[in-house]
Amino acid sequence: MPATFTTPSLRVLIVDDNRDGADALGLVLEALGNEVHVTYGGIQALDVATAFRPDLMLIDLAMPEMNGCDLIQQFRKVPLFAKIMIVAMTGYSSEGHKNLALKAGGNSVIFKPVALSDIETALDAVLTEMRPHSPRQSDTFAVMQATERLSISKARKIRNDRQSKVLTEAESESAISDGICRFQNEYLGWTTDRIRSHFIKDMIVVRMSGVLTLAERQLGKSTTPGKGRDLIKQVRKQLLETARPMFESLVHEVIGVRVLSMHHDVSTVTGEEVIVLSLTQAPRFS
Repeated sequence: MPATFTTPSLRVLIVDDNRDGADALGLVLEALGNEVHVTYGGIQALDVATAFRPDLMLIDLAMPEMNGCDLIQQFRKVPLFAKIMIVAMTGYSSEGHKNLALKAGGNSVIFKPVALSDIETALDAVLTEMRPHSPRQSDTFAVMQATERLSISKARKIRNDRQSKVLTEAESESAISDGICRFQNEYLGWTTDRIRSHFIKDMIVVRMSGVLTLAERQLGKSTTPGKGRDLIKQVRKQLLETARPMFESLVHEVIGVRVLSMHHDVSTVTGEEVIVLSLTQAPRFS
C-alpha cells in the first residue's frame, strides 16, 4: 500500500509544452491536495523552479528549445536540485527513451497518457523520502520569507542612518515586496499579501499567490482553455511591461543595482505569478 504520512501537501512543478495536458495534470494534482505550478518550456523552468522550490518535478521529454533530458541534466548541476525527485514523462514507450531519461538523472519515467496510479506512486515516493518530523525545504523557505514588508520611505531612512548606507538582504526583499504591492494597488486596484521576494546571486525572484481576479477566472471559463489562458498571460505581461520602469526604479533605489531583463510567468491553474528580474551584478548587503 502507498505510504501515508500526516505531512503538508507537496509542491509539484510540471514542465510540459502541451499546455492543455499540463494544465489538466495540474488540476489532478491540486485535487489530490498538492500545491502545483505549471510552466510550458524548459528554458524558463530553471528560474521558475528556483522560485517555487518544488518537492517533485514532472518533466516532459519532448519539448522544443530544450528537451526534457537536457533540462534534467541542468537541474542536476544545481546543488538545490541535485537530490530532488524528478519524474520524466513521455509519449514514446520505447526502452531507449526511458534509458535516456534515467541516464540524464531522472528518478523514474511514466508514459503518456499519464495514469492516476503513476502520479500517486510518484507522490508516495517523495513522501517516503521525507521524515515525518523533519522540516521540509518549502517550509524552511516560507520561514525565511516571513518578513514584514518595509516601505520604501522607511527603507531609505534606515539606510541613511547607517554608516554602511546599505540595507540587509531581508530588508531589501521586504522593501521590494512592499513596492510591488503598492504597484498592484495603484495599477490594478487590488493587492495580495501572499507575496515573497528573494535574491539568488544576480537575480530577484518575486512570487505572488492568488493573483487572478474573478474576471480573469471567468474569462478563462468563457472561452476555450487555450484561448483564455493565452489572453490572460498576454494582458498580465503587458501590465508588467508598463510597470517595468517603476520596478527598475524601485530596485535601483533599494539595492543600488540596475535591472538587466525581466521574465514573467503566471499559472492560470494555480493563480501564482512569478517575476524574475535579472540584475547587472549581484547586490551588496549590509
